[in-house]
Amino acid sequence: MARRALAALLLCLAVAGCGIAGSATIQAPVKVYVSLPLSGPRGPEGRDAADGARLALERSSGKAGAIEVRARYLDDAKGAAWDPVAVGANARQAVQDSSAAAYVGELDSEPTRASVPITNDAGLVQVSPGAGAVDLTRPAAGYPNSPDRYRPSGSPNFARTVPGDDLVVDAAADWASELGATQAVATSDGSAFMNLAAAEFRSAASRHGIQVAPGTPPAKVAVTGTGKQAVYEPGQQRLSIYGSSPMSLEVSPELDPKLLPNKQFENLFATRFHRSPGPYAAYGYEAMNLVLHAIQGAGTDSSSFRDNVRNGVFGSHLDGTVLGSYAITSDGDTTECMIQRYRLEGTTRVPLGAPCPTR
Repeated sequence: MARRALAALLLCLAVAGCGIAGSATIQAPVKVYVSLPLSGPRGPEGRDAADGARLALERSSGKAGAIEVRARYLDDAKGAAWDPVAVGANARQAVQDSSAAAYVGELDSEPTRASVPITNDAGLVQVSPGAGAVDLTRPAAGYPNSPDRYRPSGSPNFARTVPGDDLVVDAAADWASELGATQAVATSDGSAFMNLAAAEFRSAASRHGIQVAPGTPPAKVAVTGTGKQAVYEPGQQRLSIYGSSPMSLEVSPELDPKLLPNKQFENLFATRFHRSPGPYAAYGYEAMNLVLHAIQGAGTDSSSFRDNVRNGVFGSHLDGTVLGSYAITSDGDTTECMIQRYRLEGTTRVPLGAPCPTR
């Protein structure tokens, strides 16, 4: 709490000046820091998410209501998948900037685990367009003391616009059942993430009446009778169906832009950036949109501005967005549940639609 009070005081001194009589008022512009992989192997996805955020800010004319908003775009990868030094530096730069209203990032769960404690300690809301790890918002097997370990302040500050990994696993089991699988296994490399996803898949498959066997390498899967065997690989989000017609499939929270509820987004993005949007573009757009929505309702009292922005994200409900209608829960999860189905033909992903899993 002392750190939050200090951050609020710095904001007050920097953007408004704190008079003894009455509350100080913020002076625009406020900033949204966007920390994503703009280089390295995740660069294409990170740039899509960053440009989605850029498009959302431009379409709002650089404002959240009457408050002028500017964005600062930072690379958290430095040519790698993610760079721990860059992630920490980006988060610290944001929290130390008294005009910062929010932080959009990171793209993946591992770097997000590194930045959230920093933004949380300062009371700065953080919205990710891609980090789906369950432990970031709820207790999860294999991740002791989660999510409290990411919340030194004692209160949540992290939200995401992408569905959690547990929903993806449910969707894989749901699809396996639809395709007639009667047996299933899930592979794991022994890591906490793989073990958790494999256990969740086995549980979801059982709920669908699928007989679950111990983890067996796909090459040794035996299919009996006329049934089919499903093998789920969490690390690749791949669902393989073995039977009379073997199929290689993928389930992912990354929606194909052509299947978004908002059919105009693909054209808007392509017109602005002269390329088609990748799946993360919509989630980056919506992360910025969510932040702008919260800033608009935060008022102008500089002593409570960051707190009000953060509280405005949790429990918010948005209609008619590029992802359709959704809300953010008190834990920071999105109620948006569409999971993309792809058929894999070599290295080509053929989109098959984006249903919600049956839970």
